[in-house]
Amino acid sequence: MFFKLPWFKKHQTPTYQHTEMLEMDFLIDEFHEALADIQDPLRGRLHAAVMLAQSPKDLWFLRSKIFNLVSRQHCESEANRRIARLDQKLQFFVQNHPDYSPEEIPSRPMTLH
Repeated sequence: MFFKLPWFKKHQTPTYQHTEMLEMDFLIDEFHEALADIQDPLRGRLHAAVMLAQSPKDLWFLRSKIFNLVSRQHCESEANRRIARLDQKLQFFVQNHPDYSPEEIPSRPMTLH
């Protein structure tokens, strides 16, 4: 006689929507990290705009504001470094996510080096 023991249940795998949300959350966290040490009232508004982003394309358009804020607070080379990191994260996300295509995000960097 076989019994169904509770610890032998199959674990439920997360649905696609949950993993999509996690991935977008990780991307949004990267944008928040780029602004973490900024002490400016504009940071709060930019933080809210990042939270409202629905797609990587929305985040792409916030990069110039992040660049301006970081360059005012620190320097232009630090802003270039942070934007380059965000560019890499965005490109990786759109290349590896089935719902987005790399053509949605321009491939050239925002600033000239």
